[in-house]
Amino acid sequence: MQTFRFVLLCAALLPLAAAVSRTRPEEQQQQLSAADDHEARAQQSLADMIQDAIAMLKHGSLSAKEQAAGGIAQMAVETTISQPFHPLTFRNACVKAGVIDQLVLLLAAIATDDPSTELDNGHALAACNAGAVPPVVRHLVSGDQRLQVAAAACVAVLAENPVCQTLLLANGAVNPLITLSSYGSDAAKLRAIAALDQLALNNPAAHEAIAQGGGLKLLKGVQRFGGETLREATADLLRGVEAPDTLTVAVDTASHARQAHQARLKHSKVWRGATPVARAQAPQQMMQSGESTGP
Repeated sequence: MQTFRFVLLCAALLPLAAAVSRTRPEEQQQQLSAADDHEARAQQSLADMIQDAIAMLKHGSLSAKEQAAGGIAQMAVETTISQPFHPLTFRNACVKAGVIDQLVLLLAAIATDDPSTELDNGHALAACNAGAVPPVVRHLVSGDQRLQVAAAACVAVLAENPVCQTLLLANGAVNPLITLSSYGSDAAKLRAIAALDQLALNNPAAHEAIAQGGGLKLLKGVQRFGGETLREATADLLRGVEAPDTLTVAVDTASHARQAHQARLKHSKVWRGATPVARAQAPQQMMQSGESTGP
């Protein structure tokens, strides 16, 4: 009797087992599909969040930019502790979307002194004291040209402060700036030359470092082949590197700040001359100039 009951039990269980074996792959497929859908929604949510932050970093007010940067920083911290996004996923998405170069540009904007005065408002020093120098210098050798340009522009801003000059020299900013000035894109070259000029302002140690890094050859090449505005902008730097004993070093803070402000305006003029603003043309003007108005 017991054997008969066992046979009946097995007979009853076999179809159920078969049914389970048939539905298990289907359930697994459904689970995988649901996981894929969840991941896709999460990735889209992440992309939307980052794009919103970038829009704010590009076009928002200064306080809005700071808030957006703070949000990105907070998310970077949170993803190392918990979800919703894997730390690597979040960081890769930020790099791909161009968040880093926008943050470097924001840092440069915050560190820049009030352009309506010739005073050192302490913004660059505050950024340097907060640890901005090492990551900015590292980005000078980035494989992303946009980031190279942004980092070089940021160095030029930070270098207006003497304390930041010392930190930049200690972190090896000179050699990558010379490399960018020699082999970078046109935009990177202009930003890097401006950074070298600011870095060397009233700084004999920077003149020596630039000379040792091959900067004299670079500057002589600029004087020979560069445009008139660029030649004028780098003339003092060339003299300082070539004959540092001939330069007078400003010793008081106000004089240095005034000279740094003047150097910034000088290189801004070079930058504007090299990157003219495209003006809108009426269709008739475009036809007269030989440009096409459509496909």
